[in-house]
Amino acid sequence: SIRSTVALIFVKISNSLINNSQFDLVNYVIERMAEAIARFVEGELLNGTSQKVEGLSGLTNTKTAAAATAITSNDLVELQAKVKDVFQPDAIWIMSPATRTAIRELKDNMGRYLLQDDVSLPFGKSLLGKPVYVTDNMSDIAANKTVIYYGDMKGLATKFNEDINIEVLREKYATQHAIGVVGWLEFDSKVQDNQMIAKLVMAAT
Repeated sequence: SIRSTVALIFVKISNSLINNSQFDLVNYVIERMAEAIARFVEGELLNGTSQKVEGLSGLTNTKTAAAATAITSNDLVELQAKVKDVFQPDAIWIMSPATRTAIRELKDNMGRYLLQDDVSLPFGKSLLGKPVYVTDNMSDIAANKTVIYYGDMKGLATKFNEDINIEVLREKYATQHAIGVVGWLEFDSKVQDNQMIAKLVMAAT
């Protein structure tokens, strides 16, 4: 399998700032690094990187939208149907915030909005009865772009070859009266069942 070992984020911090008791710098750096690592991993799982992590870029279960710059209700219904019924119970939608906004006014054949408010869900929205997750790691609507994933994400296999490593570099920046903090990990991901997940790709221009 293809593996990816990547330095995710590096921070250099002055000792003067560390010693400032009025600011909880340690917890702030930990939180920011955790967010950066999570965002990086999410991006790799959704988009992959050539010759490294494949992620969902290897997905072959595809619905091509009717248009290049607009999504229709039929596109969404047909995308959902690409996932077999047995995998529907844990299915979710993944899209960008702009894509979610673009489908707010879509209705079904009964005149009901496809996108519904649901405060019980993590992002507060459901689409055709399933939770909607939004992330900036997804492309907005544009020709040839993959703009939505739908399905049970257990169909994407992910292996972490070792735990996330956080190292403090004290000597390297000692002459600058500072320390460095670097975080990295090694993992691999690829689609293990194309029946469980489908993607919506916008039409070509």
